[in-house]
Amino acid sequence: MDIQEFYDSIDENYENVSSRMMGNQKLVEKFVRKFLEDPTYKQIKESVEKMDYDEILRATHTMKGIASNLEFTQLQQKSAKAVDMICAGEKETVLPVIDEIEKEYQKVVDAIQKLD
Repeated sequence: MDIQEFYDSIDENYENVSSRMMGNQKLVEKFVRKFLEDPTYKQIKESVEKMDYDEILRATHTMKGIASNLEFTQLQQKSAKAVDMICAGEKETVLPVIDEIEKEYQKVVDAIQKLD
């Protein structure tokens, strides 16, 4: 699968990320592949295990930014929701949203691994 098919497979808009990176398809693919190496997801998981809400906030905020830059809008929106909930003091109810982030993250990772 090529990079455009990758974005189609995760129901995201390749044109938006392509325009952000000046139409450079190789650059888009490079950063998408680097997403697999990013430690943010691991940090989210570890902070949830510790129930460290400050760290959950920091890590989900970081994921929100990364997802936004790569036009992973569904992952970005779920991360933003977690950030908003923690900032609003809704810590006890944020864990189901973290589960949504995990599912979306895994969907993206699975699709990245299918790139040619």
